Amino acid sequence: MTAAGSTGTGRPRGVGSTSPGRARGVGSHPRGADSSAGRHGEAEERTYRILRELIVAGGLAPGERAVEVQLADRIGVSRTPVRSALARLAREGYLVPSTTGRRIEHVVAPLTADAMRELWGIVGALEGLAIGAIEAMGGEERGGLAEELQRINRDLETAAGSRPPDAARLAHLQGEFHCRFMERCAGPQLRALYEGLRPHVRRYEWAYGRRSDALYAPSIAEHHGILEAVSAGDGAGARALLIRHWERGAERTAEVIAKRTAAVIAKRTAAAIAES
Repeated sequence: MTAAGSTGTGRPRGVGSTSPGRARGVGSHPRGADSSAGRHGEAEERTYRILRELIVAGGLAPGERAVEVQLADRIGVSRTPVRSALARLAREGYLVPSTTGRRIEHVVAPLTADAMRELWGIVGALEGLAIGAIEAMGGEERGGLAEELQRINRDLETAAGSRPPDAARLAHLQGEFHCRFMERCAGPQLRALYEGLRPHVRRYEWAYGRRSDALYAPSIAEHHGILEAVSAGDGAGARALLIRHWERGAERTAEVIAKRTAAVIAKRTAAAIAES
């Protein structure tokens, strides 16, 4: 026999016990909630990466409206992860607000010479900070890095000479040269900053690096100079060469953007004259 207000275990009710309908305490989650939240997070991340890649590779063109329902249908997901992805893309500068009548919507950010110059300057500074680590490397490690970079640059030179050129391979090799030494030289914080900027750089590489008037020979030659500094363990020299490399790259890219812009304006002007 048990006393009133106690359980068969001798403990008062409510102390370390549960009633049949309340097996879970306050603040606990239903079974499967964690896995459901995990799947939801994975869907949002996957949707974000798909949409970002569409923007980077021109599948969503500069100035194009980012319409939630259309994008959800396009990539085969619900609107919820698309809404989350679009908000993130706006925070990261891939989308910008645009006013249409009384409504504010987001469009794909434009590609401009001014924005490109700022971006190239930031990336050059980050790479310059990282490359100084070669001074602390042993000769064998530094030599291995130099060999890897030499191989990539040689492949880039071969790809640049191919006709017709493989635009995707050129863009990949150009980026791989820089990403390879960042992987080996940069610390985790610097790498995180750098990796956040790389897709923005790739937007310009995809849009303008694939054009027939995009020159790779100067970039390949500048890579050779950087390689020599890496082989010699000259961190200061490599840093200066990298920063100058990005400055010259900005000048070359700005020229391509100007030519492309002039061609588009001329085409629109001719079309307007033909219609008048």
